[in-house]
Amino acid sequence: MQQEIPKVTERELEIMEIIWQNREMSAVDIAAHFLRPENGAHFKNTTYTFIKRLVEKGVIERREPGFRCLPLFGRDQILLSETKSFIDRVYQGSFNQLFAQFIENRVLSDGELKKLRDLIDKTVKGGDDNA
Repeated sequence: MQQEIPKVTERELEIMEIIWQNREMSAVDIAAHFLRPENGAHFKNTTYTFIKRLVEKGVIERREPGFRCLPLFGRDQILLSETKSFIDRVYQGSFNQLFAQFIENRVLSDGELKKLRDLIDKTVKGGDDNA
């Protein structure tokens, strides 16, 4: 049985991105990162609150000493889970509806079309189990 991946908010995802980039990070360093104006200038306590929520949800692990934060899920796992949740909510679980709306409302370059065709061909031939 596959472990259920907790839902994350947009702000929590921002925190996860910085943790994934560094593989492990102290809460102090995460808060310092988000204090900078170019990174949103969040209050330190706000960042700590989001970190605490991520720990409570089981998305990150808190290790001592130094309140080190380690991700318990990879970036791809979280993003795939969030994408599936979005498709379920907005498109009633239909990837076909999402895909059709996306390509009907956007001009794709020849390179983008080729990548999509290659991905579809690879998936149809059984080269990718991530459906």
